Amino acid sequence: MARRRQPGPRDRRPAGREGLGRPAAALHGEEHRRGTERPGQGRLEHRVRVQAGVPQAVGPPVSREHSARAAVATADPADHTTGTHGGGGGLDEAGPAGRRRGASAVTELLSRYSLIAVLALLWIAFSLWNPSVFLTTANLQTILLQQATVGILALAIVVPLIAGHYDLSSGFQFGLAQSLCAVLVMREGWNPLAAVAVVLMAGMVIGVVNGQLITRLSLPSFTTTLGTGLVILGISEYLTKNQVITGNAAQWFLDLGRGTLLGMPLPFVYLALAGVVLFVMLELTVWGRKAYAVGANPSAARLSGIAADRVVRQSFVVTGGMCALAGCVSVTSLGGSSPVVGFGSLLPAFAAAFLGATCIRPGRYNVAGTVVAVYVIGVGIIGLQQKGAAVYVQDLFNGGALLIAVVVAELVRRRRVAA
Repeated sequence: MARRRQPGPRDRRPAGREGLGRPAAALHGEEHRRGTERPGQGRLEHRVRVQAGVPQAVGPPVSREHSARAAVATADPADHTTGTHGGGGGLDEAGPAGRRRGASAVTELLSRYSLIAVLALLWIAFSLWNPSVFLTTANLQTILLQQATVGILALAIVVPLIAGHYDLSSGFQFGLAQSLCAVLVMREGWNPLAAVAVVLMAGMVIGVVNGQLITRLSLPSFTTTLGTGLVILGISEYLTKNQVITGNAAQWFLDLGRGTLLGMPLPFVYLALAGVVLFVMLELTVWGRKAYAVGANPSAARLSGIAADRVVRQSFVVTGGMCALAGCVSVTSLGGSSPVVGFGSLLPAFAAAFLGATCIRPGRYNVAGTVVAVYVIGVGIIGLQQKGAAVYVQDLFNGGALLIAVVVAELVRRRRVAA
């Protein structure tokens, strides 16, 4: 009988956990694959699968809440890192890779704050060109006052844009809020506080209607809000009989739009407060992260447990309330209402919202960038008009700003895809 050969060192399987029940050849192949895998390839493939809405079947089951948090954390297109992870330093950082990272950092810095630089350059240019008129405290207060209501309206537009939808009725909502507030206070003699409360409720009801039509009936937001906007315009014309509304109002009510605080017009203070509240809501709360997740990829957000339709409906309600606020602020500063103010404010507000997405956090609608864009457009238009520019310059400036915003947004998108 032949003797049985004792297993040698080459026949023994690894004692580690990975070697249990697996041949040495398989382990060698796995080590080879690990050695040739590019750094971050696994994380990139996982991120692409999440953004594409492909459910992940690997790993233990997780709770619905945990899935939603994971989707929200990965859906933010602005929060990404570059470079490799792990140990840093060494000679490699001084080579071409280090120079590329330095150039990328400079490009990122310029893209974030270029619009602020444009605002500063415009201010300096008009101050040198027309110092006796432009470079005055009164002119600064005028710019802050005139752009305040447009700024509130632009912030209102940003909310549904973040959730992936348009609200073309926002300008008409602003006009209706202004008309309704003026009619109740100056024609019907209502208490201003009661009138403002009614106007705010009406704005939020309009937001509910827009949200229900878009989510319940799966209608496109662009054409749906355009249709509701025209209906709102008709209601506004019915209330005002297509006439300017003026009349007596409590002086304290008018002072809310004509007074100052620390030298700044009160409407600008309202814009600043609205911006702070909206910033906190969008950037520091779970709802804001869900809104960004829905706007980035609705299908992936739904698979992660986020009630996407509810978030969309809530975004339109917020827009309706902010449009109503802008209308009330406009009445206090103007002392009346105009039937054409709504449509005329739509393009400047949209231009500011899109242009604001090119700075501070490029490629992402954000509060700070929107406010900066509002005053870039305002300084440019007012500065040119003070030098005798024609009225149509305002439309040219707004249209040009919108085109620039679209081009820059596309360039940012291509750069991120290439990276």
